[in-house]
Order: sequence, then structure tokens, then C-alpha cells
Amino acid sequence: MRLQKVATLLATGLVLAYIRVTAADAPSARDPHPDFASPYQPYELQLRSFCPSPNRPVGVLLTVSVNGGRPLRLVLDSGAESIVIDAKAARSLGLSGGSDLDLVGLRTRLAKTGVAGSVDIGPVSFRNCRVALVEGRVVEGADGVIPLAMFSDFIMRLDLPGRTLSLIPYPQEKDLEGSSNRTVEQHDSLLVETVLNRKHHGYVILDTGAYCSAVSREVAGTLGGSHIVADLPIEAGTGVATGQLVSTAVHFEIAGQELVPDRVVALDLLNLSRHYGVEVVGVVGFPALSSYVLTIDYRNRSVKIDPKRTTSPRERYRPHHENSRGQLVPR
Repeated sequence: MRLQKVATLLATGLVLAYIRVTAADAPSARDPHPDFASPYQPYELQLRSFCPSPNRPVGVLLTVSVNGGRPLRLVLDSGAESIVIDAKAARSLGLSGGSDLDLVGLRTRLAKTGVAGSVDIGPVSFRNCRVALVEGRVVEGADGVIPLAMFSDFIMRLDLPGRTLSLIPYPQEKDLEGSSNRTVEQHDSLLVETVLNRKHHGYVILDTGAYCSAVSREVAGTLGGSHIVADLPIEAGTGVATGQLVSTAVHFEIAGQELVPDRVVALDLLNLSRHYGVEVVGVVGFPALSSYVLTIDYRNRSVKIDPKRTTSPRERYRPHHENSRGQLVPR
């Protein structure tokens, strides 16, 4: 009976994990960076808890308006590359599908690409944003996902316990408002180096859109004292896969912090490894990150992980230069 309850929890646990967007046709394989259309200044965006099951936060939400339409509840997802919404909602917003896309994750899911003329998140506005449109629901309980990398023109302070996303301008940066023909590298999700249980080196994705954490099946087999529990159905944004609950504690050492998720699933991560071009040994999901503050600098490819602490407004908008940073993997 207990195993059945665990299976039910995990079956809805990775609905958002690893949603990645790559165009099926090579010339447009990278999203054009959206145009930032607001004054280039500090912002603090309020986040809301995402609780598809009562009293169990598994992510954070932003309220987003696309093409001036009704407010959408989008999960802030550091494992996504584009806004992803279902095609039915897209049609009501004046979006139509164009060329094919592949959503690459545990499996691959076909989508269509559309372009939103405007995307507004509180005081922050973007223009000409590519949106992936899928048939069927993207995630139960929300309208879709929005990538953290959408805000990569800023240093970001993602305070998950405090439910805020602070956008910190780069020093001496020129005003980006209306600069539609600038060229900015499209950044990927938070792929960083890790050491698992002090012996296995590899790369892990910090994924605020994943409901639980995972390790590759190859790594799970090397964990001392671990045994495999019966197969569990895992519903991901790219389709249903099969995973196994890992019975031993898994320690992720990342950027000077040791993260020990309560629940870890063994999964086939080969599709992700092929996509990134490196061995992906695991994913750290929202529950394991929920008590930390992440400082993310896509431009310099670094991420810093700190326990929650009280900061003054001056400290909050000041860039950090400590050494305990993880390096994001360039592609």
C-alpha cells in the first residue's frame, strides 16, 4: 500500500522536468533572444507557490500576459528554453503554429513554434518572443512554463523561500530598451558540475520546474547500499517514462553546497546527455532547491547557491564575487 502511494506521487512528479526546445530545422535551432522593452533598471518580481496537490509546493509561478490576453499562470522553469503553452490557449491569444519543434527531455515531443508580439510580467515587458505550442496539456494545474533564461540580460537573485525574483542590471550596461537589433547569446538551462556522494563526477541540471530530483540509472547502480524499487511511471513534459526510487541518500555537491534531496528517482538520462553533449548524471528539482537563494549570472556562466538569509536592499542589488560558484556549461 505504501509503495502505491509513492508511485502515485512520483507519477505526477516530473511533469515539467527538462522541457527543452530545439528547432527541427537546423538554421533556426536557437531561439532569437526576445527584445527587452522596459527601462533597464532593478526589478523585483513576486512569485507564487505552485501546489497542484494541496499543501505540497513543487514550484513557483509567474503571472504572464501574452499579446495582451488573459493572465497566464506559468511555472518558472530553469530547465526550459522557451515559453511553452498548449495550442488551445495559444489560439485564444492570437498565436498560430509555424515550423516544427522538438521538445527534448526524457523523451521527445513534437511542438509548433509561434511568435508572441508582447510578453508582460508585471513591470517587465518583452517583444518578439518565440513560444512553443503543444497539443494537450503542458502541466497539470498551470498554463505552461516560462524559462528563467528569459531574464538573462540581468544578474538574477532567485529567492525561492522568499518567493521573489530580483533582476539586477549589469554594471555600466547601457539602457536596453528598444534595442531590437542587438545580438545576445541564447543561454541554456542551469547545467553545472557536481560530485555525487563524494566520488562520481559529472554534470547536473538545476531544474526549478522538476517536481523531484533524479540520477541516471548508471550512477544509481554505483551507489553503495542502494537497491532498486519496483518500476514507477514518471509523467514528464515530453511523455511518460519509467523510473525507480533510489533507496539510499544521494548527496549533490554543487557550488560549495551539499544538497541532499528527500526523494530521488533513477531515470534514463541519455536523451539529455546527447542534447547537451556531456554526461548528465542527475537533476536537482524544486523540492531540493526550495530553501536556497540562487544567484545566476548567465553572461559569465556562473551560479551561486546560498541558504536563505536576510539581506538589506543595498546587498540585494549588489553583484556578488565570492568564489563558491558553480560554472554553467557553455555550448
